[in-house]
Amino acid sequence: MTQLLAPSNFPSNLTLSVGPPQLHFTPPPRFSTTSFENYAPQHPSQSAARDAVREFAIAAPRPSATGSWLRWRPRHRPQPGSGLYLDGGFGVGKTHLLAAAYHESSSVKSYLSFQELVYSIGVLGMAGAQEAFRDSRLLCLDEFELDDPGNTLMVKTFLAAAFARGTAVITTSNTPPEAQGQGRFNAEEFRREIQSIAERFTVLRLAGPDYRHRLQAGALLSQQEFAALLARETRLPVIRLEWLELLALLSRYHPIRYGELLRPAGSVYLANLTPLKDQNSALRFVHFVDKLYDLKLGLRISGDLPISELFDASYRHSAYAAKHFRCLSRLLELLGEGRQ
Repeated sequence: MTQLLAPSNFPSNLTLSVGPPQLHFTPPPRFSTTSFENYAPQHPSQSAARDAVREFAIAAPRPSATGSWLRWRPRHRPQPGSGLYLDGGFGVGKTHLLAAAYHESSSVKSYLSFQELVYSIGVLGMAGAQEAFRDSRLLCLDEFELDDPGNTLMVKTFLAAAFARGTAVITTSNTPPEAQGQGRFNAEEFRREIQSIAERFTVLRLAGPDYRHRLQAGALLSQQEFAALLARETRLPVIRLEWLELLALLSRYHPIRYGELLRPAGSVYLANLTPLKDQNSALRFVHFVDKLYDLKLGLRISGDLPISELFDASYRHSAYAAKHFRCLSRLLELLGEGRQ
C-alpha cells in the first residue's frame, strides 16, 4: 500500500526546527556524484568552461597535514580573491560544473545556493556569516540573482570580505553580471555596488541546447492516469496534495524551509494543476521546483493544460522571466524522469 503523507496530516506530522533550518553546505542529492569526467559538453563553449572551472578548482589553496596553507606553483595559484561567473541559459551544465568543482577541490570548501547565502547572512548577521565561512577557501554559489537592494548590499559586503581573505568563488547564473537587478529594483542607483561585485569575476559564457531535452518531455496526467500511478508508486513515502493546497502550504513557509518539508518524501503527487496568476505564488513555486529538482524526488502532476501555460503570459517578459523558464525546464525534466 502506498505510504501517503495526505493533506490531513501534512505537514503537521513533520517536525520542523523551531529555530533556523539546519543547512548543509554540500551539493544536493542530484549533484552528489557529478564530476568533470561525467560532464557531457554539447557545445565548444561548454568544453572550454569545463577545462577552466577544473583548473580554477584545483588551484584553490588547500591546507597541509599540519593545517598551514600550501603555496602553489605560480601557474597553478589563483589571484587572491578571484572568481568565476558561469553565465548561460537553461540546461547547459552550469550547476553540474559547480558541483564538480566542489568534488574535485581538496580545499576547505562550501556549496550553497544564493538564497541560502542571503538567508544565512540574515540569520547570523554579517559578522556571524563571515565567521561561518571563514575557513572556506572555495565557495561554490549556485543561482546568483540580485533581487532587491537589500541582498545587493549584503552580498557585496560579504563577498568583499571573502575575496579579501583570498577565497576563490565560483557562481552560476542565468543573468549576465552587468544585467543583475534590472527590472526588479532601481538597479541604476546600485550600479556601483553591482559593478563592484561583477568586476571580481571572470565571466565564462556557456551556450548550447538545453541538455534536459534529452529525455522524453514530461506532461500532465489525466485523473485516471494520476490515480493509477499513485496506487502503485514505489518511491515512498508520497506527498499527495491538491494544487490549491500546495499553494497554501508554500505561502505559510519561507522558501528556505521547502527542503525541510520535502526531505521525508520519496515522491510528490500534485492534483488538478491550474495556471499561476499571482507573481508571489509563481516565485514560491519556482523555489519549490528547485528544491524538488535538487533532492531528485519523483514528481507527477495532473491537469488539463500544457505545462507551457503554467505561468501567466506576462511573465515571459517580466524581470523574473529567467526564473520561470528555468522552472519549466526543470519541471519538464522531473516529469520526463517519471516516464523512464
